[in-house]
Amino acid sequence: MTAGADRLRPAWTSLPESLRAAALDVIGGEYISDAPAHGGFSATYAGTVITTGGRAFVKAAGADWHADSVRLLRQEIVTLSALPSGVAPRVLGTVQDDIGAVLVVEAIDGRHPGRPWTADDLHAVADALAVVGTTPAPRTLTAADESMVPGFTRWQEIAATPDLRGALPPSVRDSLPRLRELEAEFAGAVRGDVLVHDDVRADNILIADGRAHLLDWPHARRGAAWVDLPCVLPSIEASGGPTCTQAYPVFEEHGAPPPRDLLPVIAGFASYLWAEQSRPEIPQLPGLRAFQRAQAGPALRWLAALV
Repeated sequence: MTAGADRLRPAWTSLPESLRAAALDVIGGEYISDAPAHGGFSATYAGTVITTGGRAFVKAAGADWHADSVRLLRQEIVTLSALPSGVAPRVLGTVQDDIGAVLVVEAIDGRHPGRPWTADDLHAVADALAVVGTTPAPRTLTAADESMVPGFTRWQEIAATPDLRGALPPSVRDSLPRLRELEAEFAGAVRGDVLVHDDVRADNILIADGRAHLLDWPHARRGAAWVDLPCVLPSIEASGGPTCTQAYPVFEEHGAPPPRDLLPVIAGFASYLWAEQSRPEIPQLPGLRAFQRAQAGPALRWLAALV
C-alpha cells in the first residue's frame, strides 16, 4: 500500500498570486524553492516552502478548487488554531478570504513510518495516541457521538446492499446480526471530552527524533480516549507492519484498553472502510478507493477474530 495517493499535489505556481504572497509574508523573506508533498488525499497545495527568511510547511487552495478539499483546509485552520501547544504542528500563520485559504505550520524533518515498521515506530505512535487521549478537547470541536454517525455506522447499509454484503468475507457476513447490534453501541463508545484526531494513518504520521508527530487535523473531534486506535492499526498492517492483533499489545503497554472494550469502534471503522471503498472514484483524489480497500482487508480480518 502506498502512503497516500501516488501523485504530486498541485504546483506552487498554480496557487493564486495573493495566496502565495500571503504564505511568504508569514514565513518572511523571498521565495527560493518549494517541495510539494507526494501523496495524501486532498486537492490542496501542500509542501515545504523555503525562503531567504526560513522554511515552513504550507497548505493552500483557491476558493474555486475542489470544494471538499477547500472546506477541509478551512476546518483544519480552525481546529489547529484551537488546539493546545505540543499536540499538533505549531501554527505560524493563517489566511482566509474570498480568494482562498492558507495554512502555514512548522516544517517537521521526519519520515513516514512503515519502511519497514519497527517496534520503536509502534511505541512512538502509541505514545502519541496516549497523549491525544489525555488532552482535553476544545469545546469548539464537534462531539464524536454526533458527528461520526452515520459515517461510521454502516453495517445496516452494508447488510441491505447485495454487492457489499456478498463481497464480505464469509466470517464477517455470518456475523452481520452481531455487527448491527454493535452499531447501536457506537455512539456511546466514542462519547467523551478528550481529543480525537480521527484520521491517524501511516501517511499522516512523521517520525522525528523518536517522536510520532500526527499531521492533518481537519477531522478532529471531541470524544473518547483511544478512538483513533482502530483507525491506525489497519493502516499499519496494510503498509507492511504487523497485523492488528499482533500490534495491539504495544498500545496496551501505553494504556489502551483491551480490544473488546473498543469493539463497537473497531466494527464502526471497518464498516466505514468497506462502504467507502466501493463508492465511485473521485477524479481529484486518485487512488483513494484503492487505499481504503487496502485497509478494509486488515480491518475486517481483525473484526472477524473478535466477534
